[in-house]
Amino acid sequence: MKATNSRQFSSVAARTLKVVGIILILSALLDCIVLSLPGETSDMINRGWQLAAATQIVDRGIIPLMGIALLMTGFWVDSSTGVSIERRNFWLDLRFWALLISSLLGLIYLLLVPVHLNNTRLELKEALVQVDREAGQAEGQLEAQMKSEQFKTQIEQLKSQRRSQIGALLQDEGKMAQALNSPEVPKELKAVLRDSKNDPKALDKFLEQQAQELPNQARNEIRTRKQQKEKELRTRSRNSSLQTGISSLLLAIGYITVGWTGLRSMGMLRFGGRKA
Repeated sequence: MKATNSRQFSSVAARTLKVVGIILILSALLDCIVLSLPGETSDMINRGWQLAAATQIVDRGIIPLMGIALLMTGFWVDSSTGVSIERRNFWLDLRFWALLISSLLGLIYLLLVPVHLNNTRLELKEALVQVDREAGQAEGQLEAQMKSEQFKTQIEQLKSQRRSQIGALLQDEGKMAQALNSPEVPKELKAVLRDSKNDPKALDKFLEQQAQELPNQARNEIRTRKQQKEKELRTRSRNSSLQTGISSLLLAIGYITVGWTGLRSMGMLRFGGRKA
C-alpha cells in the first residue's frame, strides 16, 4: 500500500515538474519574442533597439534553462521510480525538443556576446563624437558672445558691482577685519584688501584680472562638463558590456552543455568512431 502511494505521488510530482517546465520554457520564449519585436521594421537596424533587445533576452535567459531542468527532472523521476518511458521516434520525444531548444539557445547567446560588445563599442564611439560636437558648439557660442557688445557690457556691470562691494569693505574696518579672518574669503581677495590701503590701483588691477579670467573659466566649465559626460558614457558602456556579455556567455555555456550532453546521451550526437 505504501509502495503504491509512493509511486502515485512520484507520478504526480513528475507530471507537475514536466508541466511547470513546459510552461516556463514556452512563456519565457514568447516573452522574449514579444519584448524584442521592433515598433517598425526599420528599427531592426537601429543599434539602440539591438542593444535593448539583447539586454531583455539575456535578462530572461535563465527562465527557459530552469524550465528545461524541471522538464528533464520530471523524466528522471519517472525513470527512478520504475516507470518505463516509451521509446519512440525522436521527433515525438519531448526531451528531444527541449534539448534541441537548449542547443539553439546556447548558439544564440554565444552569438550575442560579440554582437553586443561591438554594438556597445560603436554606440560609445557615436556618443563621444556627439559630446565632442556639443562641446565644440558651446565653445563656439562662447567665442561669439565674447565678441559682442552685450558681453562687454555685462563684464563692465560685473566689475562695477564687485568694485562697489569691495569698496564697502574698505570703508568699514570691522567688516574688513572680519573678511580678512574669514576662511571663506579667497586668498586673492584678502591680498587685494590689504594692498588697497597702500595702492589705490590694486582693486582695479584685481577686477581687470578677474574680467580677463572669465572667458577661461567658462571654457574650463565646458571642458569639465565634457569630461564628466565622457566618463559617464564610458562607465555605462563598460558596465553594459561586462554585465550583458558575461551573462550571455554563461547562459551559452549552460544551454550548450545541457543540450549537447542530453542529445548525446539520447544517441543523437556521436563523437569519434566506434570501437571494434
